Amino acid sequence: MERNISLDILKLIMACMIVGLHANFLEDVTVLGKTLTVQGLFRVAVPSFLIINGYYFFQALSECRFNLWLKKVFMLYLVWMLVYSFYWFSLPDYSLKSIAILGAKMIMGYHHLWYLSGMIGAAIILFLLHKLSSPMLLVFSFLSFSTGVVIQYLGNYNIFEGSFLDKFFNLIWSHRNALFFSFPFMCLGFLFNKHSIVSRISLKWAIFGLSIGLFLLLAESYTNYLNMNEYDGFDNYFSLILVCPMIFVFISKIEVKGRTKEIALYSSAIYFIHSLILSLLKGLTLLGETNLTLLTIFASIIASYFIIELNKKIKILL
Repeated sequence: MERNISLDILKLIMACMIVGLHANFLEDVTVLGKTLTVQGLFRVAVPSFLIINGYYFFQALSECRFNLWLKKVFMLYLVWMLVYSFYWFSLPDYSLKSIAILGAKMIMGYHHLWYLSGMIGAAIILFLLHKLSSPMLLVFSFLSFSTGVVIQYLGNYNIFEGSFLDKFFNLIWSHRNALFFSFPFMCLGFLFNKHSIVSRISLKWAIFGLSIGLFLLLAESYTNYLNMNEYDGFDNYFSLILVCPMIFVFISKIEVKGRTKEIALYSSAIYFIHSLILSLLKGLTLLGETNLTLLTIFASIIASYFIIELNKKIKILL
């Protein structure tokens, strides 16, 4: 049966962007190029993933499959946290601090797996709130998103330097979490499906909105680059709330017919395995960041083939 695989292709591209993000693409070539990609364009990847997940989450709620959805994602989280346990797990001593640190790692997720943890939390929030009116959901999502962005900016610019607030705002989980990051984008995807937003926006307006959004994202990234003595990474940009929904609408309106779900599986497998491969390649090679990115993508694609084949048998990896 033919289906539109445009979103699958988008997810594959986004997975490769995330590899570039974690490998610091272009750092060995040009600092500005790295800023506009790793700290700019590539930052659309995770929010776009969340919008797509929110879009399909609407169907799961409509068909009363929330428990099944949650069980599947939670199992994915457990499996991949186990795969990466060598990197994050260590037996705590008897101090409350060490136990709390281990507990935080288990809840928030190792490295890139925070995405699954955030999605689970966002889905639970959305499940609890989905019967509210759409305007209320939209306001709540915008307020939570704005709070996350403000926290990130206050922390990165050290507005409260030397205080407890500065230390707290510079903790990555203070803004990159289920409430302030994952929920707003999942909620947008949910509302897009509920109100058939894609069909209501013409391709012309989608292109216009996408162009404005990309310009604002690169301008925001470049402005931070110019105004910060030591450029800290940004996950939360104001412009993401425009550019990511417009990416989703634009891609959704492009019809690419296909019969396979393999592309979607490859995007997930690359996302899950790339961090392990990147870590191994860093230890085994002396490649610059750009070549390291490309080699990691290539090796992740190969590894993904075996993950997909293994998943056909045990069905807990993807």
